[in-house]
Amino acid sequence: MPPFPPSSALHARKPIARLESPYGWFAVGWSRECRPGSILTTQLNSREIVVFRTASGKLVAADAYCPHLGAHLGHGGTVVREEIRCPFHGFRFSTTGACTHNPYGTPPPAARLGTIPVLERYGAILVYSGPETTPAWEPPDDDSSQWRGLLMRSHHFQGHPQEVTENSVDLGHLRILHAFGEVRATQPLTIDGPLLRAGYGIRRRLIGQFGMDATFDLMAAGLGVSIVELTLPAFRVRLRLLVLPTLVSDGKVVLRLAVSARRSRKVLSTVISAVLARVTLAAFSQEVRRDIDIWRHKTYLARPAIADGDGQVGRYRQWVRQFYSVDGAQ
Repeated sequence: MPPFPPSSALHARKPIARLESPYGWFAVGWSRECRPGSILTTQLNSREIVVFRTASGKLVAADAYCPHLGAHLGHGGTVVREEIRCPFHGFRFSTTGACTHNPYGTPPPAARLGTIPVLERYGAILVYSGPETTPAWEPPDDDSSQWRGLLMRSHHFQGHPQEVTENSVDLGHLRILHAFGEVRATQPLTIDGPLLRAGYGIRRRLIGQFGMDATFDLMAAGLGVSIVELTLPAFRVRLRLLVLPTLVSDGKVVLRLAVSARRSRKVLSTVISAVLARVTLAAFSQEVRRDIDIWRHKTYLARPAIADGDGQVGRYRQWVRQFYSVDGAQ
């Protein structure tokens, strides 16, 4: 019997977990989780980091380990006014990482805490991961006053942020996996450096011939931040969905989801929006679980056999290359 014929696609195959860690802005928590005087301990691309908020409200992200003798600042460390204090020897560090206090002498010149670019957008804490000490771009600002408070959930799974964001342009899987009977593009996919925008509409059959229409306007800022504005014409309601996947360690992703409703001065509209926001988050989370079941077991094909009806997966794959080193381009 002749040997099984080789496939170029199979030879290009590699597990999702082995994709390179991408550059960009990634969520490490929600703003409400880090009050003044508190320290948040987290991971980003297998790097232990701490995020703390000073008494004046300034947010700082830094290496988790004290540069003096390596104590973990997230375990016993404290915020002292505008500084963070190490629990081991009491060394203190400013928001720029400079050692400002040694309780038994002059601060050693080498004792400098590494800080990491951090900002707050959309109610989330975003930290930058990449080769630059000063990032060349930031996710767009938003007018949070237009939106009500966030309803949030999170999922943990083996995967990669690139796969999560790719779902936003993969129209084929919306029809099949998520059973959205009618899926149509409403806006062409456009690319502006690290920003990607697209729009699509769906009609989901509920009972008999009765269905519900919805449109989705997407903005992705790199691979870690996607904002989807969802319009439900039947209810005259507009919701905002946040999709924030973060690679915390080798192959382990934390996917933070949130939903908020646009503010209204009308009591009835406010009540309807609040109810629909809760229903949408539950439904959104359920659909994400379907994706997670796929992501956990799929492999990454560097040269996929893209078919008509898949959407703009090919253009998306070209766009993501900017978020990797030259050698690790996907």
